Amino acid sequence: MKQLYIAVMDFGKVSKQLMKVAAVFPARLVPIAKLGSIELDSNAVVVVEFQNLTTRQLSPLKAVNEKTEATTLGIVELNNRKQVLQARELGFFNLVDKRGSLTLLLIKLREMLGDYSKLQESGDFSEKLVKTVQSACTSFNQLSISALTDEPLPVTKLAQSAKDITESIETEGLDSWLAAVQNHHSHTYCHSMMVAGHAIAFSKALGKPKDHQIFIGLGALVHDLGKIRIPLSILDKRGPLTEQERALIDKHPVFSREILKSHSEVPSEVVELAVSHHEFLDGTGYPDKLSGDQISQAVRMMTIADIYSALTEKRAYKDSYSPRQAFGIMSEMGGKLDADLLRSFRDATLETDLGHLRRAAV
Repeated sequence: MKQLYIAVMDFGKVSKQLMKVAAVFPARLVPIAKLGSIELDSNAVVVVEFQNLTTRQLSPLKAVNEKTEATTLGIVELNNRKQVLQARELGFFNLVDKRGSLTLLLIKLREMLGDYSKLQESGDFSEKLVKTVQSACTSFNQLSISALTDEPLPVTKLAQSAKDITESIETEGLDSWLAAVQNHHSHTYCHSMMVAGHAIAFSKALGKPKDHQIFIGLGALVHDLGKIRIPLSILDKRGPLTEQERALIDKHPVFSREILKSHSEVPSEVVELAVSHHEFLDGTGYPDKLSGDQISQAVRMMTIADIYSALTEKRAYKDSYSPRQAFGIMSEMGGKLDADLLRSFRDATLETDLGHLRRAAV
């Protein structure tokens, strides 16, 4: 994938439009004055908003086109002759209208960056499984864009993806599903699809009907929706998070609630999964400090699947825990998790073929 750079005058004054772009694509915010000190090759895409830029701020932009092979995109008011001429003089010939829709800007960037929703490689998987993963990625991508642009969320398409995932796990096993989705370059995409796989397999292991498996799979695909308000540069950061970054990420259930309250097309049970999957039985979770019977069984299942997926996923700054190590950590959480459900999930994961990351005991 290409690297997107958003050149800004002031980190504290980044437009809402560009912050939304940073939530869809892995963007790096850089001061315009420091563009010259960054090695920009042919894989770099530089976006600049040409509004209220001074002569001093414009000079570093000229070097971007003269001394690098980076692709450039200027955001201007197309009826503002000064801005258009300014951009063209600096070599920014790809221009989009600042007053246009966010959707059009995202489409233009996808053309330049490539489709971030797709897998890097298909691996040795069946054609049907690859199509299921690609469809889930596309649904997830559409979910993010729809939420950012306040359009109806693609619930029907997401439900179909959950149904396809359920059928893939039934015919090819969870191992294959997890192995396929781990080829995705975005941790955000990978995590949601892994949680969906674990949640669906867990529902099946508990003897739940297929409708429940599809429902909880849909909930898993939507469960981290609020993270669209957090830049992917933070979500996919190659290193430990700062306290401020962690505090921002912990707000994602609140963001989910704010987004979903205006979307009546999303079933209330799915909203509950998105808002409450970080609640703990002992009342120490967030965002509402729910406890005991205030937390439904479906939410308890999602919490277990979410934590297990997070522990067993490999990140740039840490290796993955083995299933037994993960369950050891989860067991030490005491009264935070439903002990009976955790035991059932553990038995299903360790004693059957559930879980691509299953290894010999350590």
